[in-house]
Amino acid sequence: MNYSIITPTRNEGKYINETIKSVIAQDILPLEWMIMDDGSTDNSADIIKGYLMDYPFIKYIKLTDFREELRNRGGRIAAVINYADSLRTKPADLIAKIDADTSFDKDFFSNMLNEFEKDPLLAVASGHMVENGIAEKVSDRTSGRGATLIIRYTCYLKIGKFVESKTRGEDDMAYVAARSFGWRTQTFDYYFNHLKPIGARNSILKNHYETGYYKGSIPYWFPFFIATLIRDAFKKPFLIGALAILYGYCLSSFVARYRPFPKFASEQLRKEQKISFRKLFGK
Repeated sequence: MNYSIITPTRNEGKYINETIKSVIAQDILPLEWMIMDDGSTDNSADIIKGYLMDYPFIKYIKLTDFREELRNRGGRIAAVINYADSLRTKPADLIAKIDADTSFDKDFFSNMLNEFEKDPLLAVASGHMVENGIAEKVSDRTSGRGATLIIRYTCYLKIGKFVESKTRGEDDMAYVAARSFGWRTQTFDYYFNHLKPIGARNSILKNHYETGYYKGSIPYWFPFFIATLIRDAFKKPFLIGALAILYGYCLSSFVARYRPFPKFASEQLRKEQKISFRKLFGK
């Protein structure tokens, strides 16, 4: 079993060297690594180009004036990945979406490939995120982080590739979409370091608003959404954060009625939310 990597990046010069070092040290190297530079203005290009001669499987693509209508990072990243897929020259069994601010041990990909080889129903998987030396608590193993998302290529095509939307959630919905076709998805305890704090690009309130807008664009099953909203009201920034989420949800769900995700994926997520809700209240 083989794999190719796609890495969208923008101004990650502070971190991408560590990512490159991690990839070139792997026990099993990728067939191709498409690094998609989405308009970086820092030293990212110089760092990447310094590796091209010695590692010909690394392909550097500079994007200019690319899909200006997609401003949100999530949906825009989906478009970049789908475009990168069209540029690949070698067929791969798996596509790995790897963020430019991650690092991992040399056996990360060999371990992940082994999991896909053992289980033909495994379609989407992720490593286990570590930030500042602390492993993330994972309550739902059927989902995973987009920073090291690996997807079986047949599944990628079946679900219609990543959704190119004006919101976020392209990673989460890939897991859900795969399960709607009977595939299995999982987070494995093969750890990767996330070198930049999650959500550091935006302010806390903007992150909350975008979270609400994403949830409304599916839309979340409303009782489940209210339950998560109550939970979020007890986390920083407390009530004001919950209100930002509620505003985003109402705007996309009831006003704009923005529905970018495939119906089969949205229905699968609401089905799973209803099951979780019933288990929570013992029904």
